[in-house]
Amino acid sequence: MPTINFYNRSDIGKKRDNNEDYSKSFEPQDSRELNQSGRLFVVADGMGGHQQGEKASSFAVETLLKVYYEAPQIPPEKRLSDIIKQINLKLIEYSEKNLPRGERTGTTLVAAVIRKDKLLVANVGDSRAYLIRDGQVRQITRDHSLVAEMVRAGTLSEAEARESKFRNRLSRSVGGSPNLEADIHPPIRLRRGDIILLCTDGLTGHVSEKDILQSAHGSAKDIAERLIRLANERGGADNITASVVKYGKPLMLPPGLTVRKLSLIGAGTLTLATFVLLGWFGASQWDKIFATPIPASSSAFTASPGMTVSPPSTFIPSAGPTQTLVTPVNVTLSPATTETPEPPVATETLAGSGLVNCAYIVVSGDYVNRIAGKFGVNSEQVFREGDVQENMGEIFPGDILIIKGVSAEVCAQNNGVVRP
Repeated sequence: MPTINFYNRSDIGKKRDNNEDYSKSFEPQDSRELNQSGRLFVVADGMGGHQQGEKASSFAVETLLKVYYEAPQIPPEKRLSDIIKQINLKLIEYSEKNLPRGERTGTTLVAAVIRKDKLLVANVGDSRAYLIRDGQVRQITRDHSLVAEMVRAGTLSEAEARESKFRNRLSRSVGGSPNLEADIHPPIRLRRGDIILLCTDGLTGHVSEKDILQSAHGSAKDIAERLIRLANERGGADNITASVVKYGKPLMLPPGLTVRKLSLIGAGTLTLATFVLLGWFGASQWDKIFATPIPASSSAFTASPGMTVSPPSTFIPSAGPTQTLVTPVNVTLSPATTETPEPPVATETLAGSGLVNCAYIVVSGDYVNRIAGKFGVNSEQVFREGDVQENMGEIFPGDILIIKGVSAEVCAQNNGVVRP
């Protein structure tokens, strides 16, 4: 097994008063645990204001690191997906109970598991994972931002996206929509000399892929420090975080011989059972809020007795909310003896109708009835992003709205983007 050298570094940057980024990793010392679950590296970029963002990012990272290692019998792909879903629901519930109506705390998240010689990446939001190999840089993740989706849909050029004032508007975040699905990318077979970079947009906002490649020498610490220094030299407009992993030393190949093709494995559908996370919070009124477990999906697995997570660090919101949020105290995997098929995942497309849900950014002069008219729908079909249960009143430029039940063509004509 090649030696793995890694380093996490987060910097407040030049413009911010507090750091809402959070990064942490875990390397099991037990060889059996290492073989079953691998090493886990996580980076998050919180949002919400009044210190809510930094609390959300630390909560998400600490929770994922703690709970991931409590279910070694579940494949890492399924583990990451299910834990992220549960973190998402907890943050949503916290926002609904503690923050003013319409406000939410949330976070991006990118996680990498290195298990034996395989790399597995999961992400939500615009924090990224890169693989550096053979003098090339490959972005593994896809940004979940509205402008990135518009670029992929062909309604916005990359140059326009870079200059857009909406470039930091996320289309997906942990703590946003209750129907969150993290991207779980096909595993990549690692080779000696590979370098993995996890980072927040505070880095990629100032540093190009060419810069990353030119900085990718020396130790993991050297690379991370070099990249963060470069981002700060170019303005440091946001918090900057880099988690760098070096997978062994590169093999010495004969002159002229290189291997460039990435080996992708296991891209099939994951069908293993899911689980429920119970007892997440144990302070103040959170015990009452979460006394009733979040409903599980229709399949479950049998957990070993006493499978719990020890208390991590405290997660306390800023002054204002009366309840205290802490990271999981006793995260228990619910026991079950049977396994039943999971129900089909709901999609944003209106099945059988050829209609879709369309994301649209409010511009100056817009109001609900005008937007509804442009899309040819009733105003009751226009919703605020993340709150599709109730129509909203006043809207402002930059708000993201969801227009339900329109054709993909109408969506594109009005500079919208079809929600995946």
